[in-house]
Amino acid sequence: MEQGGTSEGTHGAFLEDKTEYIGARSVHPEQVRNKDMRNIKTYIGLGLSSAVLASTASAEMTGRAFEVGYAWSGATFGGTTQGYVVDLYLEFTSGQDILLNVYNYNDINIGASYYQGLTASGWSPNLQAGPFETQDALEFDSFIAIGGVTEYSPDDRPYQMAGNGVATDPNFGGNGAAGPAANAGWYNGNPNNPLGRPGTGPIPEVVFMGRFSIENSDGFSLIGSTGFATFNEGIGTPGQQAEFEVVPTPGALALLGLAGLAGRRRRK
Repeated sequence: MEQGGTSEGTHGAFLEDKTEYIGARSVHPEQVRNKDMRNIKTYIGLGLSSAVLASTASAEMTGRAFEVGYAWSGATFGGTTQGYVVDLYLEFTSGQDILLNVYNYNDINIGASYYQGLTASGWSPNLQAGPFETQDALEFDSFIAIGGVTEYSPDDRPYQMAGNGVATDPNFGGNGAAGPAANAGWYNGNPNNPLGRPGTGPIPEVVFMGRFSIENSDGFSLIGSTGFATFNEGIGTPGQQAEFEVVPTPGALALLGLAGLAGRRRRK
């Protein structure tokens, strides 16, 4: 079955004269002078200037979550639908971090009803096989994530995955809720499986947190949503907690789906 709905990115590249990180900061290569900087990495934004991300010795969340929003249309189990999608990504300063859970998440659009496909109902990842693997289940269905992406669309956007142990906590409102309730949370129920390790590539280290879609919508935003997350560096390392807020997307990530991410495996 040929997969892939049509989508159109609606966020331009957000460029700021000065970008500040928590636990790291972005600098021009000629300005690298601080003798306390360690593990300096260079990342090249897609179509952007080179920059240097200087990370501290101890891995941390930056306190920023990013949204990637786009219009979508495609096939359902018995027809077609269209609407708007917002994918959420949480930023870290090191590829060694592993996201374990999200808690006390407060959606800026609390009360909204997010799209649930007929063949992949519920907020936990729930992609089915065979004729139930529809375009909307792969690309438009709303679901939570602690990383764990295994396949991507031709636009380099995450496909929904089969059940992998990620589940809602009691504050979410239930797996069948219309949307996350106040102080909602979700978690990796199998911490021995490091689903939440950030990816690597020409963008800051991020972990996919979930997809939020509204049918027949021309656009919406999750900027201003807040929450907390727990992470560590693997089994036997201490857990750390930090707060995050959804903020405007930086240039490299805003181009997701336009130029694509290098090295991502696509569905054939």
